[in-house]
Amino acid sequence: MGTTVNALIIEDDAASITLLKEFLKDFSYINLLGVASNIKDAEALIKNHPKVDLIFMDIDLKGANSLDLIKHVEPRTKVLFITAFPDFAVKAFEFNTIDYIVKPISFDRLKKALSRLNIFEEEDSHPNPNEMDAFSSKNTSKFGIDNMVLMNIDNEMKFVKIRDINFIEAKGNYTHVALNDGTSFTTYGLIKLWEDKLPADDFFRVHRSTIVNLHNVIKIERGTYDTGILYLKGVDQPFEVSRNYFSIIKNKFKLTSTI
Repeated sequence: MGTTVNALIIEDDAASITLLKEFLKDFSYINLLGVASNIKDAEALIKNHPKVDLIFMDIDLKGANSLDLIKHVEPRTKVLFITAFPDFAVKAFEFNTIDYIVKPISFDRLKKALSRLNIFEEEDSHPNPNEMDAFSSKNTSKFGIDNMVLMNIDNEMKFVKIRDINFIEAKGNYTHVALNDGTSFTTYGLIKLWEDKLPADDFFRVHRSTIVNLHNVIKIERGTYDTGILYLKGVDQPFEVSRNYFSIIKNKFKLTSTI
């Protein structure tokens, strides 16, 4: 892809647009292709530039929710959310979100967010199953148990509370996410991405294909060949805890050798 990052601005506040444009002059690799200030124009702009690398996106557009535009964005496109609401601390990574900035935009905050674009230095611009995991390794920030994550569920953008996740299972290049209320959904991305992002005090990987919410663990029994059997609230079938992960659990949580 080279060193040029083609970008769009979707923002309804004229002052914010002016400020953002001024700041971007200091980032020579950013090539601004267009600006839109309402949902209709933004949709047209995105469709006219399907290969765009980066979108600066205000969440609220004159009362409309710009998240409705995500379905028109190519999976390879990075999104930098901008919001005027400090409480809107959403960590969204389903669509390669690099960051979110709370207004007013500062140069230093923008610079920090754009520093995460080093993934663009890779020559291969075609998405691959490891892309999200590689991107995650460049951004080490973790979710908090009280954060929300923005997910594409049945072609709708929905917020999921991290604490409401019961368990996650790997399904090839996808992951199956089960919630405490019994609902579930499948999303693109390797389970390693979830492992890197979920809070380690609340979630634990018990198998190469399974992560569980520790708050929902009922009990762990000893299995055969130094493995474990884990029972989780709301799940009929227990989960196998592989030998390596069972050893880690015993050491991490100081379980006695009698288990």
